Amino acid sequence: MNKYKRTMNQKEETKHVKRMLIIMSVLILFGIALFLGTSYALFSVLVEGNQSISMTTKTLEVKLKDGEYIREDARGTMTDKQGKKTDPYRFTITNTGTMEAYYKLYLIEEGPIGEKEMVNTYYLKYELKGDDGSQQEGRIGELKQFYQNKMIGIGETITYELRIWLDKDTPNSEQEKSYQSKVAVDANQLNYPNAPVLADNMIPVVYDEIEKRWEKANVTEAWYNYDKQEWANAVTVTSGTRATYQGMNPGEEVKMTDILQMWVWIPRYSYTIKSEDGEHYYGKKEEGRTDEPSQLLPGEIDIKFIGVEDKDTKGSAQYTGKYAKNWYTPPGFTFGDEELSGIWIGKFETGYSSGDGQTTGVKTEADAQVDDVQSNRVIIKPNVYSWRGIRVSTLDLVSRRMIESNNGFGFDATYDSHAAKNIEWALMSYLTQSKYGKYGNKLYSGTNREIYMNTYNGYMTGCSSGLPNGVTTSACGNTYDIMVDQGGGKGYAGAGASSTGNITGIYDINGGAWEYTMGIFNKMSGNTKENNSGYDGTLTDGSHFAGRSWPDAKYYDLYASKDTKMACNGNLCKGHALDEVARWYDDYAVMINVTYSWMIRGGVHNFTTGAGVFTFNSAGEGGSVGIRVSFRQVLTPR
Repeated sequence: MNKYKRTMNQKEETKHVKRMLIIMSVLILFGIALFLGTSYALFSVLVEGNQSISMTTKTLEVKLKDGEYIREDARGTMTDKQGKKTDPYRFTITNTGTMEAYYKLYLIEEGPIGEKEMVNTYYLKYELKGDDGSQQEGRIGELKQFYQNKMIGIGETITYELRIWLDKDTPNSEQEKSYQSKVAVDANQLNYPNAPVLADNMIPVVYDEIEKRWEKANVTEAWYNYDKQEWANAVTVTSGTRATYQGMNPGEEVKMTDILQMWVWIPRYSYTIKSEDGEHYYGKKEEGRTDEPSQLLPGEIDIKFIGVEDKDTKGSAQYTGKYAKNWYTPPGFTFGDEELSGIWIGKFETGYSSGDGQTTGVKTEADAQVDDVQSNRVIIKPNVYSWRGIRVSTLDLVSRRMIESNNGFGFDATYDSHAAKNIEWALMSYLTQSKYGKYGNKLYSGTNREIYMNTYNGYMTGCSSGLPNGVTTSACGNTYDIMVDQGGGKGYAGAGASSTGNITGIYDINGGAWEYTMGIFNKMSGNTKENNSGYDGTLTDGSHFAGRSWPDAKYYDLYASKDTKMACNGNLCKGHALDEVARWYDDYAVMINVTYSWMIRGGVHNFTTGAGVFTFNSAGEGGSVGIRVSFRQVLTPR
């Protein structure tokens, strides 16, 4: 069977641990009864299947004293401050198994109690606190689930306290009604990523290795598998063919000649980095590895996929010992004040098309050096010339204009498009070094686990030298779709240049062109009046450049120090792929500074051993046009 074309039902494809459903009934009475004395908490527990996770509850009788938090004229309502002081419903989840487990925690509404009417749940407020430091609050009526895919370690116990109260602004018409629900836990020992969020214009695709073509995916079946390093892919096509592909049956070909852009889904996760010797944090020594992880040949970054409701903010992202802990959610999954279930990132460096809405690139690499604000020239696909010679302020405009009305790509305001920030590059790099990325692909071993380098001096996308480093070449070498196992831990000469080591990953992240990311030192414009980003701001000599206004702060990362241990407001920049992974694989590492203030990533075709997914550098171009520097697109669902 074709390795990447999924035709099996997910239940048949994955080994699913027996689900254990634990139900706790929570009974809350509102209305006159609250004034008279007691509200009730009714709990029952039902355990089915493998008891690798168990749940215990304490039956609580919640007593409300006369006058405490409840005033007679409030008729059972409370302020948030009062509600958070009420006695909680407590329950404990313990993992007694021999593997890490993941669970979904949610409420099942049971309707009204007895003859009473059901209260409008919009007026029910809640707070859920765990002794692991987790906390969330909101309205029951707006709640989908508390946690979608939360991990619990081996032997770990988490105790939760749940408080529910009637909002102080509840109208009188709702105050003698009732509410009844169950708390449910679904548990398994597989860590499922968040499903890709597809815009209406996006066509989900899988690669048919036998037919050597991209085909429309069947999203009702398993069309990606991160456990097997098979990441979700989607494309946008021309306006003239979009309706045809949207109406086409799964399994039919999506022609490269109709594709404008190719995207890869990075699901939301938390990470942590292990130290095997208690001093150097170079990643985990996975089963079967004989040498110790080092800076030159690092180990595995631990990754756990999490739901959009989950966010680990207190962990150090480092650990020692047998089991992963101190998890941290990278900041790239927060866009402004929005928490994201994942992001789409351009599969290749951004190319420059031969015309508005055209699916072909320009004829020469020199033709792709244009400081042009035409967003309809954006093309993301293999075997085209990377768009270079463009200022940072211009590429920012080009990227954000992709969703403007009447754009040729079919995007609307439900998505945000922008140039990749440094923290979004980091999302890709950490996942690549995990068991879900090329590092976990068993076709590769030793130094070949590093992304293979694009050494072509013609700046063409998707090229591969078939090696993790090398000298610059005057030809592409291996194209992105060459997937013949070379043996000896070398894997694919072509697809080894992707983040997965197969065709489903992200390319041009080692070599090719440097890539500007939206990372800036102290909001400077650039180096000189000639070499700058085009934004309004100071230059290296302290003078002022009058340029374009800066975009909203969510479109760039601001760094305050050239010391990577102090660059984020005097602190280490966790989740930025800077100090934590500096010089892994001997990748070049120089932080932006007052002289060279714009961040570039990935290296360039002639950077030999210094290029790589963990490479970061301060751009000598100062944010200005440069024939060596391209950029990458990102899409975030709103």
